[in-house]
Amino acid sequence: MKKYIERVYVAGPMTPRGERKDCENPAIEYLYNIRDMIRAGAQLVLNGYTPYTPGLDYHYFLAEDITEEQIKDVSMNWLKVCDAVLVLPYFESSKGVHAELEKAKELGIPVFESVSDINEYMIGEKEN
Repeated sequence: MKKYIERVYVAGPMTPRGERKDCENPAIEYLYNIRDMIRAGAQLVLNGYTPYTPGLDYHYFLAEDITEEQIKDVSMNWLKVCDAVLVLPYFESSKGVHAELEKAKELGIPVFESVSDINEYMIGEKEN
């Protein structure tokens, strides 16, 4: 059964793994990964969706002594209330993204690879 999509969880790699062909520096790779998540979130906003972008969670680490486990718990709790997941490229070796996709599957949350895929899904939903 299809469902209406409003809240979209942006799942993408953050930890540098050397998989990108556009850089070799791990620090730059991290920044590119965050940039990809922010751009995806912006595209979702421009298409009328409400994104949750875990790539912006680094702010918490700058403000307080927060653990990685606490941040992962926050992200998973947001995932549970989202209507869809948008998975970004280069996720293949990301343990975090695989855990998020497994949770989405367990919860019956649809996973998409592009904003246009979500839009097409929504057009089909409106026609039904």
